[in-house]
Amino acid sequence: MKILKFGGTSMADAKAWKRVLDIVGATGPGTITVVSATSGTTNSLILAADTAKSGSLEEARRISAELGEKHRQFVHTFFSLPEITDRTGLETCENHISALISLLDNYLLGIHTLGELTPKSLDAVSSIGERLSSFLLAECAKAIGTPAVWTDAAEVMLTSSDHGQAAPDMDGIFDRARRIAHHSANGRFPIMGGFYGSDVAGSITTLGRGGSDFSASIIGLAVGAEAIEIWTDVSGMYTSDPRFVPNAFSIKELSFSEAAELAYFGAKVLHPATIQPAVEKNIPVYVKNTFEPEHPGTRIFSDVHADSPVRAIAFKKDITVITVISSRMLLAWGFLAKVFAIFEKHQVSVDLVSTSEVSISMTVDKKTRLDAVQKDLEDIASVKIYHNQALISLVGKNMMQSKGVAAQAFNALSEFPIRMISQGSSDINLSVVVENEHAVEAVEALHDTFFPNLPSPENT
Repeated sequence: MKILKFGGTSMADAKAWKRVLDIVGATGPGTITVVSATSGTTNSLILAADTAKSGSLEEARRISAELGEKHRQFVHTFFSLPEITDRTGLETCENHISALISLLDNYLLGIHTLGELTPKSLDAVSSIGERLSSFLLAECAKAIGTPAVWTDAAEVMLTSSDHGQAAPDMDGIFDRARRIAHHSANGRFPIMGGFYGSDVAGSITTLGRGGSDFSASIIGLAVGAEAIEIWTDVSGMYTSDPRFVPNAFSIKELSFSEAAELAYFGAKVLHPATIQPAVEKNIPVYVKNTFEPEHPGTRIFSDVHADSPVRAIAFKKDITVITVISSRMLLAWGFLAKVFAIFEKHQVSVDLVSTSEVSISMTVDKKTRLDAVQKDLEDIASVKIYHNQALISLVGKNMMQSKGVAAQAFNALSEFPIRMISQGSSDINLSVVVENEHAVEAVEALHDTFFPNLPSPENT
């Protein structure tokens, strides 16, 4: 039994849906498929909700109507394919689209009337993309003769009530996932949406943006899958982002810890939370290309042999650095605890930490509101905040024990001003912070240093 997850670009249009279903069918009976919303849909849903809140209900409903028409065009195009002779499912698709767009319009009316967009309301709105795509894909699968069965993720993915970033209730999911396993064992093809679930009260919740990968991994753990395949628009995980580093190439194998670190520090091809459920039962994760299905992609597993201590370079721009400076740190105990207690109080997550005798620097996401954090920190120390920074991370294995890694890295970065340096305690990460404007050049310099030669085809 395998879990196949397809992202938004893999679900971009009717032609892409057919490609997805071909991959699912070739994998064999019992395959469980998890899908994202169609490309751009979640952003449109959030825009509609924000527009309704800000006062323009008419504009919000225009966005809603466009989403409905977009999905109607998808199914009409699909059911017009020459290999489809039974078009009875088209009416079922039409009815489902109309029902969900009507539901969306009701949500938008409520948001507009109250002038408020709560996290609970935003979850209800933003989940509609997956509720559309998964149901419609299941109906399209039936039309080409695949015995698919749609599963509403709200009936399987039991979560906490932390709207916008809900945590999975694994005991509840294990119990509810039996129905999916039953369908799979009987040779059917369960199809469900990722990203959303529900709490014990039945309210729709979401796992956070990009959470469909996490959904797939959770389901894989719950049903004891033999493999989890993440299908996207690139051929695996790369030595760096190929959009910015032309010489980057696909990595054949990564360890769980390396992949998790890369995802956390900016490799957008994989959601950072995806790996942990797979680790629990040692389930291999594959990252593959929907548009090049014959490419092996990247295999992520527990123990992987590597010839080089540096496996890849990840980076993310638009982060913020907070530096807290106080002479009271010197020979003092409890100061760090006070600093992190402030971050905990305001529920601010810190990515990277670097300390000296009198200062501590931390990185946080650009979107984090820091006014209250800064005010509380200034009660105990001097605070400096640097915006428009970029975090660059070398990820690999046994980097502390490998001679010359740090020296090579800093030699490559000698032309760039460095704001922060941090070596991960896990021995698989060495990170630096530079200004946004230097990020791509710095990554290219590092990539040229650690990957000076393009790989032969058998190593990609």
